[in-house]
Amino acid sequence: MSELLRCEGLALGFTAASAPLLHGVDLVIGEGEAVALSGPSGCGKTLLARALLGLLPSGAWCDGRLLWEGRDPTTSADGWKRLRGGGISWLPQDPLGGLNPLLRVGEQVAESARLAGAASRAEARGIAAGLLAEMQLPDPERLLDAWPHQLSGGMRQRALLAAVLARRPRLLLADEPTSSLDAPLQRELLALLDRARRARGLALLFITHDRDLAPLVADRCLEIRGGRLVALSAVATPNSDPVPAARAPGIGEPALAAAGLEVRYPGARAFAVAGVDLELHAGRAVGLVGGSGSGKSSLARALAGHLVPGAGTVTVAGLPQAHGDSAPARAARRRVQMLFQDAGASLDPRQRVGDALTEAAAAAGAATESVAVRLLAEVGLPAELAARHPHALSGGQRQRVALARCLAAGPAVLIADEPTSALDAEARDRILTLLGTVMVSRGLAVLLVTHDVDTASAFCDELLVMHSGRIVERAPAAPLALLRHPHSRLLLACRPAALAALPQWSEGPVRARVEVGGAPSSGCPLAGGCPLQNAPCFKELPPLAPLAPGHWLRCPPASELPSPQFIDT
Repeated sequence: MSELLRCEGLALGFTAASAPLLHGVDLVIGEGEAVALSGPSGCGKTLLARALLGLLPSGAWCDGRLLWEGRDPTTSADGWKRLRGGGISWLPQDPLGGLNPLLRVGEQVAESARLAGAASRAEARGIAAGLLAEMQLPDPERLLDAWPHQLSGGMRQRALLAAVLARRPRLLLADEPTSSLDAPLQRELLALLDRARRARGLALLFITHDRDLAPLVADRCLEIRGGRLVALSAVATPNSDPVPAARAPGIGEPALAAAGLEVRYPGARAFAVAGVDLELHAGRAVGLVGGSGSGKSSLARALAGHLVPGAGTVTVAGLPQAHGDSAPARAARRRVQMLFQDAGASLDPRQRVGDALTEAAAAAGAATESVAVRLLAEVGLPAELAARHPHALSGGQRQRVALARCLAAGPAVLIADEPTSALDAEARDRILTLLGTVMVSRGLAVLLVTHDVDTASAFCDELLVMHSGRIVERAPAAPLALLRHPHSRLLLACRPAALAALPQWSEGPVRARVEVGGAPSSGCPLAGGCPLQNAPCFKELPPLAPLAPGHWLRCPPASELPSPQFIDT
């Protein structure tokens, strides 16, 4: 195996006066080799990737030796230009940011093909269609003329991978390409990436904050700790038990209840949320899990009053949910607060942290001189952060500030929509521990929306599994082995720990997920691709029927199977 990339004694930092973020980095990647690099948020993973591309941000510095096939790319004026693309390519975390919103998908993939030597525009377009087909995207000829915003998150990531592969790189830097995807989509993208790499003899540096993913895609696993690279196997796994033991009994009138809730967007062919019933109780947590496009965020927004449902009712402390811009309606909506996935986008970048918290408390009639300091202390942040802007905080700190702003309104219900999906394991556990603490101390009812079944099981008392706008299973959060619905089992089977136990896991069938259109007018949405299906599955949607105490299931074939037999298959 010939050597492609070599780093010797690499040191990276942001200012000459401060200590380096990374130091003494020695890394060798051979032709066709797959290496995984993990580490907590802010440890320097992406900074290292940008150094390997010669794309360090303004003010950052790099010392040490970096060689590509034994040559230093900095010794010639066009060294980096010749290396990028055909030598080293970058697959960024955010596919929407990586794709040009003003160019159609086909144009962007074809442009890469032309840069790689395609003879004509027609040939480049044919290469683009072939790559989109290789990425298992539905109707690739049609998608050539689609705009990036018309694709789902998983489809955008595949389209961007197609554009990267069109350059025929020899080393691919994949920077957190699956962090925002649900478990089935994550599995599918990893399988596609693994197949494409092996077919091309492509070397890979896979960057992730999820240590469980590293052995799935790499021959060699490294981690950044204390500014240095160490072998992943030599690092102890941190304890991950974010949930306080004390829980409220969860009896009496619900803090929030929804009945027959429906959401349908203008122009959509089907419902995003169809006939959902749920209850949230003080001091208790309910987990809402499901794949991308299943309707989780639409349901969360309807419960928080951010959109008006087409049908059904939502009551908060027994009173109907208020809409409109009147003072009573705004006061009622403050009782249900929403913690968003992207804390940075939910905070005003021009407003200091202390001002944002004081403003939120003032709207609830609780503003005092020291309210911001008290709220920061409640979420475990020092008082001096009140003077900072959001961009000067880490991802975990921004999420804590966003939580403090929610608490400033004095809510009864907190809806957390994927609050940890962009965080590493340690930051995720800190946020979940904090959520559990404030849930118990304030008596909050919590709905945790997530595509991570393990996180939901660890934090919540009850799980709701959603698919195509409907709740298909409702069960106790633990043990996960109790889950019976085929979609629930799919979510469990696509977890990294489950995939790691399978030999040649990436060799199974990979199916692209088309845009989810919502719940069908009749029949089960899984009909046509479910191993348990029978004739009635195509004719009518089964009801959510009781299976055991605290357990409801919308799948008669699954309810008729003995639990051990179904789980084993």
